[in-house]
Amino acid sequence: MASKWLLNRILVPIDGSSSSLMAEETAATIAKSTGASIIVFTAVQELRLAYQLPRSVETEILGRMEQESEKILSNARALFAEEGISMEVRGGRSSDPAESILELSLSCDLIVMGAHGENEKDPYALGSVTKKVVRLSTRPTLIAKRVSKLLNILVGIDGSEHSIKAFEYAVQLGEKIGSKFTLVNVQEPRIYDYAPKTAEELGYRILSTAVNAAGKENLQIDKKVQFGVPSDKIVQFAEKGNYDLIVMGSRGLGTVKRFLLGSVSDDVCHKAKCPVLIVPAKT
Repeated sequence: MASKWLLNRILVPIDGSSSSLMAEETAATIAKSTGASIIVFTAVQELRLAYQLPRSVETEILGRMEQESEKILSNARALFAEEGISMEVRGGRSSDPAESILELSLSCDLIVMGAHGENEKDPYALGSVTKKVVRLSTRPTLIAKRVSKLLNILVGIDGSEHSIKAFEYAVQLGEKIGSKFTLVNVQEPRIYDYAPKTAEELGYRILSTAVNAAGKENLQIDKKVQFGVPSDKIVQFAEKGNYDLIVMGSRGLGTVKRFLLGSVSDDVCHKAKCPVLIVPAKT
């Protein structure tokens, strides 16, 4: 039987960047469809310099940073108020914004955040704060890479329990929004080279098993099998099909392993040009 998730509180970290604004608008779409409330978080990062500033200079700099933070919050209030969505504010000074986000997320059901801050050159790569949150969060995390209504959802399925869990979450979210779903399984090219028909049958069997495990046999779902490097194929397929969101499961590796070892979900987060939702194994 499929698991049930509550979606009452959405955490939206903001920093005034265009990427952050995409996250706000995406979170508004989800909140309007689900009735969830918004928790906005913004932090004034503590100054960590190798030298000591005069007290008056430090006070002036922090004051300006706090003024900028208030301006960012004011713009967020206006956006959510226009959509008729209730919003709470959390914030303050922080030496590590990612840690503050992770701690605050424990009282929320979903994180929606931008891919990076304003200074990143690559418009799709993850910034350091987003990267840390995605790798360590125990809550589903949606990375907004463009404004999206989330109407066309692609779910990566590899037959594992965590990928089926991600599909269940995607369906429960997408059904409230009115989304269409496509499941994709990527088979190793070596298997296809030796037994193409067997490889294709195996892929479709994995997809059908996921649908049955989620209890969604009556839901109209497209199923596709691809061959190649999983992360590359998923990203290419999503771009070609103009999908609004890629949903992936995370294996829930320990802290050290998550930083030392790559994974398909990590690669997709970095390479995809559309929003990506990562559902951790231990949600």
